Amino acid sequence: MFKRMGRCVLTYVLIHTAAWVAISQTIPWEETFLEIMTFGMGMLLIIGIPSVLIGVFAVTVHNRMDVVWFRMLLGVPLVLCAWPLIASSASEPMQFQVTAQIAFAVLIPAPLFPEDWLGEERLTGE
Repeated sequence: MFKRMGRCVLTYVLIHTAAWVAISQTIPWEETFLEIMTFGMGMLLIIGIPSVLIGVFAVTVHNRMDVVWFRMLLGVPLVLCAWPLIASSASEPMQFQVTAQIAFAVLIPAPLFPEDWLGEERLTGE
């Protein structure tokens, strides 16, 4: 159980870090790479913690819905978690962060507990 939850957290941290590396390489800010990545790690606290909590809670209780439909619905609240970047002076941070949020919704292991999944029984009518 903790291994699967750890995988969710690690997946998000890696996706978030990749997004901020892309942001640091595409935006012509005067800050250095290290300063931009430090800001990105601050955004990990503000955006990442709610995103991971929503994701882990959702995949924990998800046991009936079709996985593709679930991932599409999960993407909505995760995208809304990127709201702190609306005030950014450039549009790229918001674009990359929203893309990272969608990627997390796609890559999160769903359902978290496959042994409790009732989706196939519902589809076959058993």
